[in-house]
Amino acid sequence: MDYKDCLQQIQKYLENSPLIVLGSGSSADYGIPLMNELSDEIKRHNAKFAPIEFDSLCKNLASMNLEEALDKTDLSETSLNSLRKIIWEYINERDLLFLQKLSQDKSEFSLADLLKIFIQPTPNTTTVVTTNYDRLAEYASDLIGATTVTGFEGNIIRKIDFPKAVLQQKRIRARERVVNVWKVHGSLDWFLKNDGEIVSYPVTMEMPINYSPLIIAPGKEKYNLMYNEPYRDVIAQADSAFSKAGSFLCIGYGFNDDHIQPKLIEQIKKDKPIVSLCRIATDACKQYIMTANVKKFTIIEYSSDGKTLVTGNGYSEIYDGNFWKLPDFVKIIWGERNGYL
Repeated sequence: MDYKDCLQQIQKYLENSPLIVLGSGSSADYGIPLMNELSDEIKRHNAKFAPIEFDSLCKNLASMNLEEALDKTDLSETSLNSLRKIIWEYINERDLLFLQKLSQDKSEFSLADLLKIFIQPTPNTTTVVTTNYDRLAEYASDLIGATTVTGFEGNIIRKIDFPKAVLQQKRIRARERVVNVWKVHGSLDWFLKNDGEIVSYPVTMEMPINYSPLIIAPGKEKYNLMYNEPYRDVIAQADSAFSKAGSFLCIGYGFNDDHIQPKLIEQIKKDKPIVSLCRIATDACKQYIMTANVKKFTIIEYSSDGKTLVTGNGYSEIYDGNFWKLPDFVKIIWGERNGYL
């Protein structure tokens, strides 16, 4: 397919109320650790596990990725709590480092640019569904002046602005501009108190005393906890959003999560377009999209330095540029038109 025609097709696919799916690959460029980094971090905390359990986990990690290793390792509830805290502390530290950078320079945060684009042509609402724990979607929503809906109330990034007529109008517009962020595996901000209370403490540097993090660790725990609150309600909201979306943009998502997969696959089989940005298309991506009976899809992935491989229904081409990366994708697909960027 001609380069120009390819870009026009992508634009057409994403013109109708697209839902954004964020996987772990979407956060890596902002310093959030991937699974292999989490594996290395967990192995540094042997004192927090029972020796037999830790030895078994390390043995499995030697030949498997983190999710597979946790599937194969029997961990007590005490060890699982330790695992969640290790993951929370490591990702939270990286997340706060990014927030610190963001406070100095907001110009290179392409996720905020993307939300700004998607929220304009729709009824001032866009939706993000993510398996990530980090707060990148919330930061991006705050930066474009939208109200973030997560199931919890509160804001993160605030500017001083005393009451006046202009502020009143800004508040009205903010209420009209909404970014739904459904985090199906939990969030760094969510905690469970010892007495069972579920709360959210935004951007805390340390875990509150007598609380545990409400994040679902990789592995079989995902299936054990999905029926508990708040995950059950969040997944229900995500399922509803998939049904209502006109199209889908997946960023760094490997198509290997049962909390998102069924509804997404169901919808794209109804001829709703899907565009996926990734470094390398996973086997699951190929299974569910490339080799399945999906009619409207575009998979955009790394080919080589300065080159991007684009695969669609009936074609596969290599083009100049790195638009498999979100910053380049945003600039190439939408550019400066209509004041989006």
